[in-house]
Amino acid sequence: MNTLSVILKTLGLCTVVLFLAIGCQQTSQTKSDLSPVNNSVLRVGITANAPPFVFKQAGAITGLEPSLALKLGKQLNKEVKFIEVPWEKHFDYLNDGKTDIIMSGMTITKQRSYLVNFSKPYLRSGQIMLVRMEDMQRFGSGMDSILNTNYRIGTVSDTVSDFFVSAAINGANEIAHKSPQDAVDALIKKEIDVFIYDAPIVCYYAAKHQKDKLTPILEMGTEEYIGWAVRKSDTKLLQEVNSFIETMENQGLLNQEINYWIPYLYR
Repeated sequence: MNTLSVILKTLGLCTVVLFLAIGCQQTSQTKSDLSPVNNSVLRVGITANAPPFVFKQAGAITGLEPSLALKLGKQLNKEVKFIEVPWEKHFDYLNDGKTDIIMSGMTITKQRSYLVNFSKPYLRSGQIMLVRMEDMQRFGSGMDSILNTNYRIGTVSDTVSDFFVSAAINGANEIAHKSPQDAVDALIKKEIDVFIYDAPIVCYYAAKHQKDKLTPILEMGTEEYIGWAVRKSDTKLLQEVNSFIETMENQGLLNQEINYWIPYLYR
């Protein structure tokens, strides 16, 4: 049994919920504000291109992270202002005092933790596969199905999926795309055989493209955790954020929120 198999069997299977009420819940949108720190305002850094975490619908910012941000603001008795930030600029905005917290589907990593303090993780994620339903049996054993094969594997450039496929699969026939939607379109057109990406986003696109008969294979090839980032110096906000997460967990509200936006259960 190879190392990848051990990882997959350790993580176990996930329960699929084959629906997502896309667009039924929509969060408030506020204008960007790069003004000096205002203790009555929580400035939340987001990159609105990663459904179901953060995205735009009819011009409004919505998704799991904005929904949780509004609830956090209510608990802290602060007005929430979403500030759109290019993904690669999040740490600059935060540490320059232009935002107070990053809530944008960010994976907690050791390297990032040198620059910011992360909250306790609120969500477990990992790399999984999206395939055409007609090919489901071919990929039923998860990542083991694509080892030592010449399947055309879709990824997104310069992401964990890109790194994972390059590192874990010798001689992988990898085809990197600019965005998840580009990879999904390639899968539908049969230009690739499988798409590997973050579990929540894969399942979002599977639900969105039900008419195209796409399905996720839920065994995870990696184990990752999602959290929120604050400045190293802002220990008060970090404590408040961790308290918020713990309260939501203890009341069962965090799972409800996650299950609303992500069409499967894996916690």
